[in-house]
Amino acid sequence: MPQPLRLFFKGLATIIPIALTLIICLWLAGIAENGFGAMLKWFMPESWYIRGMGLVIGIVAVMAIGLLSQVWLFRKLIDLGESILDRMPVVKSVFRATKDFVEYFSSDDKDRFNQVVMVRHPDLKISMMGFVTREDFSALPFGKEGEIAVYLPLSYQVAGYTIFVPRDWCEPIDMPFEDAVRLILTAAMSRRGG
Repeated sequence: MPQPLRLFFKGLATIIPIALTLIICLWLAGIAENGFGAMLKWFMPESWYIRGMGLVIGIVAVMAIGLLSQVWLFRKLIDLGESILDRMPVVKSVFRATKDFVEYFSSDDKDRFNQVVMVRHPDLKISMMGFVTREDFSALPFGKEGEIAVYLPLSYQVAGYTIFVPRDWCEPIDMPFEDAVRLILTAAMSRRGG
């Protein structure tokens, strides 16, 4: 590959992750600013409004909802809204999957992602890196004693497979969760630590 073309692709590799991150952050900030900013303008004279107040109110609102979600009465209202969404045929599937995914990543359980494993089938000559997602199946109608659930994400996608395998097929790896995710999601093309 010619040197100018190589430099061009190196420049793209540097710019694209930064640009996408900034674009997503600015897009979310714009939604908060426009939505909450418009509401603020209803309650106060427009001359008092300073650009950025909507974003600040948006951040405070999200934190207030997080705080209120710990209050029994507010929790009951949220449960009522969720039960309504759970009865809607198509919406139910999207809502449940999204809720489970967000709860998994926002859980207070700090040990949840500490177990990165290499799954090795005794007869196959391949290994797959994954994350232990469940070790107790007592509340479920499946899962054998000694089995664990391992999530195997697919590269470059928000998808993957959950497999149920004997614990002795899994070899724990001393690797931070973030490094393992980066390694898997970039198809092991990431040059950073993991």
